[in-house]
Amino acid sequence: MAEVRKFTKRLSKPGTAAELRQSVSEAVRGSVVLEKTKVVEPLDYENVITQRKTQIYSDPLRDLLMFPMEDISISVISRQRRTVQSTVPEDAEKRAQSLFVKECIKTYSTDWHVVNYKYEDFSGDFRMLPCKSLRPEKIPNHVFEIDEDCEKDEDSSSLCSQKGGVIKQGWLHKANVNSTITVTMKVFKRRYFYLTQLPDGSYILNSYKDEKNSKESKGCIYLDACIDVVQCPKMRRHAFELKMLDKYSHYLAAENEQEMEEWLITLKKIIQISTDSLVQEKKETVETAQDDETSSQGKAENIMASLERSMHPELMKYGRETEQLNKLSRGDGRQNLFSFDSEVQRLDFSGIEPDIKPFEEKCNKRFLVNCHDLTFNILGQVGDNAKGPPTNVEPFFINLALFDVKNNCKISADFHIDLNPPCVREMLWGTSTQPASDGNTKSSSPESFIHGIAESQLRYIKQGIFSVTNPHPEIFLVARIEKVLQGNITHCAEPYIKNSDPAKTAQKVHRTAKQVCSRLGQYRMPFAWAARPIFKDIQGSLDLDGKFSPLYKQDSSKLSNEDILKLLSEYKKPEKTKLQIIPGQLTITVECVPVDLSNCITSSYVPLKPFEKSCQNITVEVEEFVPEMTKYCYPFTIYKNHLYVYPLQLKYDSQKTFAKVNSENYTFWGIKCYL
Repeated sequence: MAEVRKFTKRLSKPGTAAELRQSVSEAVRGSVVLEKTKVVEPLDYENVITQRKTQIYSDPLRDLLMFPMEDISISVISRQRRTVQSTVPEDAEKRAQSLFVKECIKTYSTDWHVVNYKYEDFSGDFRMLPCKSLRPEKIPNHVFEIDEDCEKDEDSSSLCSQKGGVIKQGWLHKANVNSTITVTMKVFKRRYFYLTQLPDGSYILNSYKDEKNSKESKGCIYLDACIDVVQCPKMRRHAFELKMLDKYSHYLAAENEQEMEEWLITLKKIIQISTDSLVQEKKETVETAQDDETSSQGKAENIMASLERSMHPELMKYGRETEQLNKLSRGDGRQNLFSFDSEVQRLDFSGIEPDIKPFEEKCNKRFLVNCHDLTFNILGQVGDNAKGPPTNVEPFFINLALFDVKNNCKISADFHIDLNPPCVREMLWGTSTQPASDGNTKSSSPESFIHGIAESQLRYIKQGIFSVTNPHPEIFLVARIEKVLQGNITHCAEPYIKNSDPAKTAQKVHRTAKQVCSRLGQYRMPFAWAARPIFKDIQGSLDLDGKFSPLYKQDSSKLSNEDILKLLSEYKKPEKTKLQIIPGQLTITVECVPVDLSNCITSSYVPLKPFEKSCQNITVEVEEFVPEMTKYCYPFTIYKNHLYVYPLQLKYDSQKTFAKVNSENYTFWGIKCYL
């Protein structure tokens, strides 16, 4: 056994401190009782005001506690809508059971209530308070006497860059005139003159024998003694006279008229400046005398100050009135120093908060598509009455939709069009319907209405309005042509492609189509497709001159939207020539939506303003599938309840269970729903 050292004998048992901490922790943990937090009721402000009504009314600062009178006002903005009636069904709110659904319905039907705060202007930054603008529209320019003197000096110095500089120089002819010599042409001598300003502000005109030799002056004229400059045409051509104060004159002559005019203008300006300086000196002398008189009046002002300190009531009243008038006088024309604050000047006090308007229905790039005609090369007389023009021998149907090749998606719903003439539609009529006098179907049951519009008016719509949120040149309008379900696409398209005998082929195809329509008239199959671009550029300019491509035979293995997008991506490539063409003509025009377009309905078949109930040509708005991107998101402003059904392909060409089914290529369809 190991020996214990001596210094450890006096120590306590090992681990005692840890045991103590553990025991204290358990004791504290057991004594702490978790208590629920008391619910603090919010202060009933109105109740407190009522209870302390007397105390508050006697408070000098009661305006800080009391509600302001007429603090808010509520105004109603009627909901603006494009439709003739509300898009919300009449019984929607009654049938709704959830409170959330009821409130959502109200957002589409109720009017807008606007709460206007009377003191809203006082809720912003202190520099935006509704007061007089701190920044004047135009800060006046304070002009003092010294500034006026500087302006005059600037006018005079505009003739030269600085004092002592040469203002003007050039050749002149000078006459040496005295009492004994008569002024003639011979008296004038050619000299080079410098017009210079001296440091004291006076001007001097020096003459030299040569322009290069300016050290030895041949004479000088001090212009501060000059009183006038006049022309002397009789003495010499281009001559002028400088009249001095002592009735003495200097005669000079320029070499041409232009130089004479320049010298005259310059000398007259200098004489005017000298005259103004003399007037200013006299004015300063007078003001000095007035200052002496003002100093004598200071004693009277001291007397006024002593009178104000007097205890006499009349004198005290007079002193207060005088001080008030002086205070008002000092405030006239003063500038607010806060107007020079850079932060204040950065603010724009006009239109700080723009007018907020309710959300309106977003209007994207819209265009009108009008379907006119679809004809193939197999035409004939259909029906018992053979007097009409030749038409297609079997019914065809058109589906229009927009495809975005750039984003690889379909961006609109299908627009279904039936261009078949009445004689061809008779092939589809069953036992429940019979032809009417106008060529449309007439049901034995009462006619139904959708939003006040007869169902017969919605049956054969030929015009549609498409909208695009993000226009660009890679958006195509695709027309997919369908026919009554008959069999393999290649077998059905062969008579139209290989048409050696049109009359015989037309009778054969019509006879076969009549039998098929009697059994499967309600079912459709793909037959052909065509496409055309819509926009020229990203600005949304419509390609009005564009035309549809030829009618290509629909491939049975390329029926989905993804296959169509892949074909469109190769639209302008040479590979498209491999597609088999069905001879025919599809006439569809694309144009801008007219401003005065009437008789339109929404994608929910709700009529738009203006709308006539007895109209026949109705235009429908085709629903757009807006891209799921943040920049294209927009609040819903109208009620829509659409269910989009898409078929899903189900192929049996590779199965081995059923031999008969495997012998032919069958394709069935499922259903896919989107809300």
